[in-house]
Amino acid sequence: MRCTVFRLFSLVMFVAFGAMACAVASESGGPSEPVVSPAIATSVAGAAAISSAAIDADTCEGVLATASAPHSLSRQSLTSSVQASEPNVESMCSAIYDTDVPGEPFLTVELVKFSSDEPAVERYEMIKDSFVQSDFAISEVNSADEGLIDQVSAWVDSDGIGRIMAMRQNGWVVTVSVGPTMAAAPWVVGDLEAIGAGVLERVR
Repeated sequence: MRCTVFRLFSLVMFVAFGAMACAVASESGGPSEPVVSPAIATSVAGAAAISSAAIDADTCEGVLATASAPHSLSRQSLTSSVQASEPNVESMCSAIYDTDVPGEPFLTVELVKFSSDEPAVERYEMIKDSFVQSDFAISEVNSADEGLIDQVSAWVDSDGIGRIMAMRQNGWVVTVSVGPTMAAAPWVVGDLEAIGAGVLERVR
């Protein structure tokens, strides 16, 4: 399972910090799928993952609640490894539910704090454009209010990844991912939204 999570982490890192050769239109060729709103957990597993603890944006402590069997919770600071190439990143971390059994469901949250809103918007747009380039089925909610949340969700269901959701509020970007497929995972799209929105609420 840790190999699958590593592949997912590599994809999200590429999406979040890989160089984009050119801009593309922000609309998908695949069918759209509605994003659940307002943000509420829609499964037992999703409700259990939501934490109310204070968040340490460097270590991701408090991002996810304590894991229950068969999953374990691991956290990692990614700040020092990213800042060398991304000076606008103030902190970055990941929190993961996974197991040691290959093919078991996993959930990953990555939280990035940027020095200002502008680089956060740029990174969010790069994530969205990478979804479009990959021809994933996406759905998006764009906020007209500067202080509200923008979010885009991509249904992948291939290569050990089920769905990825990216959310931005001011200078914060959070991604929530599950796998290996949506059918196999205990978390549903509403859970990803609820987890991401809960994280952004607590870091404001």
